[in-house]
Amino acid sequence: MDARKADPTETAGKAFEDYGRRMPTRSQVRAGLAFAVAAGSLALPAASSATAPGWSTPHTGTSTNVSTYAAGSNGQGVQLFADGMPPSRMAQMRAIKQNGTLGTSVVVNPGTPGIGMNDLSVNDNGRLIAAWAIDQQNGTGVTNLAATLGARTSLPRTAAVIPTGQLVTDLQTAIASNGTGVVAWVQAPQNAPAGPATVHVARLVAGQAPAATQLASYSGLTVDDVSVGFDGDANPVVTWSVGSTAPNAPGVIGVARGTAAGIFAPAVESPIDTVQFDQLQTFVTTDGGLLAFWLTGSPGQTPVAVRYAQAAATGPFSAAKTVISGASGGAAPAIAANAAGRAAVLFPLASGNGTSLRVVLRTASGTWGSARPLGPSGARRVGKIDAGVDGSGRVVALWDDATSPSEGPTRILAARSSSGSNPLNTYNQVAQRKGDTVCGTPSLALGTSGDGLGTWTCPPSTGAGKTSRIARLTAPG
Repeated sequence: MDARKADPTETAGKAFEDYGRRMPTRSQVRAGLAFAVAAGSLALPAASSATAPGWSTPHTGTSTNVSTYAAGSNGQGVQLFADGMPPSRMAQMRAIKQNGTLGTSVVVNPGTPGIGMNDLSVNDNGRLIAAWAIDQQNGTGVTNLAATLGARTSLPRTAAVIPTGQLVTDLQTAIASNGTGVVAWVQAPQNAPAGPATVHVARLVAGQAPAATQLASYSGLTVDDVSVGFDGDANPVVTWSVGSTAPNAPGVIGVARGTAAGIFAPAVESPIDTVQFDQLQTFVTTDGGLLAFWLTGSPGQTPVAVRYAQAAATGPFSAAKTVISGASGGAAPAIAANAAGRAAVLFPLASGNGTSLRVVLRTASGTWGSARPLGPSGARRVGKIDAGVDGSGRVVALWDDATSPSEGPTRILAARSSSGSNPLNTYNQVAQRKGDTVCGTPSLALGTSGDGLGTWTCPPSTGAGKTSRIARLTAPG
C-alpha cells in the first residue's frame, strides 16, 4: 500500500518530489537506544569504485510545484505533475521513456483547475490511475477529488470529479492487474468541531462513472494514513489510523475489505498498540494478509521506534513487536515490502558525531534478520532514505550522503540485493552529471520486475533554485 505507502501486489512503486503530498515515515529520534533486533555483523559492506549497477546516467527532470512518479515493470514509468499556483494549475501527465528521458506531456482536464495532494499508480501492464485534490485555495474549506484511468501508452486527457463537500486530508490510489482502479481518501470539515472525519473509497472502471462508498465516520477523533491495495484476486483492502487526544489512548487501525466487484464489508477497528502511533504504512500480500508498520513517539522530540504487526485475510492482528528502536539522525526510516511478505526497514543510527545507515530484512516466511550496516563507515550525514522490494524479493535502497555531519548532501548512493534471500552487502554511488556536486532528497519508484526510476535534486552550478534529476534503474538479468 504505500511505497512509501505502495501496494506491493499490483501498484507500482511511487516516487514523490514533495509538493503537497505527505511523505510517510518522517522522523528524527535521539541516539543511544538499544536495537530491538540482534546487532548482527558490524562488517561494513563493500563499495566499488564503479557507479551503481543498473542505474543510468541521470537526465534532467521537471522542477515543478507538483511531481509524482510511478514505475511499472520493465521501465513503464509515468509522471503526474503541475506547475504554477494552486488556483490555476492544471494536472499534466507524461510517460517516461525507456532510457529515462521525458516523454511529451498532456493536460488531464477535470473541468476545473487546481491540484494539490495527489497520487499515481501503474500496474505491470502499464495501466494507470491518478487522483488529486482539486485545491483552489479559495477559502471555502472544500477540495473536491479528481480521478482518472489510462495507460502509459494512452495517457488520459480528462478526469472525473468526485464531490466531497469537505477538505481532502489524505488520499492514495491502487490499480489491479485487470485495470480496475481504486482511490481511498479521508475528508474532514475545515473546522474539526463542525462534523466528523470520514473515510471513503471510489472504484474506477473504464467507461463507467466512479462509484464512491463511505467506509467509516469518526467524531472527535483524528483519521490519517489511508492506504489501499489489492490482493492476488483483485480484492481491494483499505486501511487507516485512528487517533485520540485522550491520555493513554491505544493506537487503532481501521480495515475495510472489498470484493473485486467493489462491495465493501463493514469496517473493523482494532487497537494494535498500547500507545498512539504515527505514520502507519500497510502492505497487502497476495493472500490478502496485511503487514502494518508504524512509528511510536514524537519524531524529532522523543525517541521513536518502528513497530510492526501482521494479520491474515481473516482474523485479528498479531501482537505488536518492535523491529528497531534507536534510529537517530536527520533521515527518516524507510519501509518497503512486496506481495510475498518480504520486507525491509532502513534507518540511520548515531555514529560518533554523525550517522550511519542500518538495514533489517524480513523473509517472506516472516523471520526478521539482524540489523546490518549499509553504506560508508564513519560519521556521515544521511538526509533522506528510500527503499523498495521487487517481486523477486530483491531490496533496492537509495539515499543521499555527506562525508561529515556538518555538510549538506553531496551525492546519491544506491544498493540492491542480488536475490530475494541476499542481504544488501554492496553499495555504489549513482552517476552524476557534470557540475552536480551537491545532490540530495532522492525518491525511488520500483516496479515488481525490479525496474524503476530514481529522482533527486541538485542545485545548479550557477543561479538559484534546484535542478531535478531522473535516472532509470534496469532490473538485473
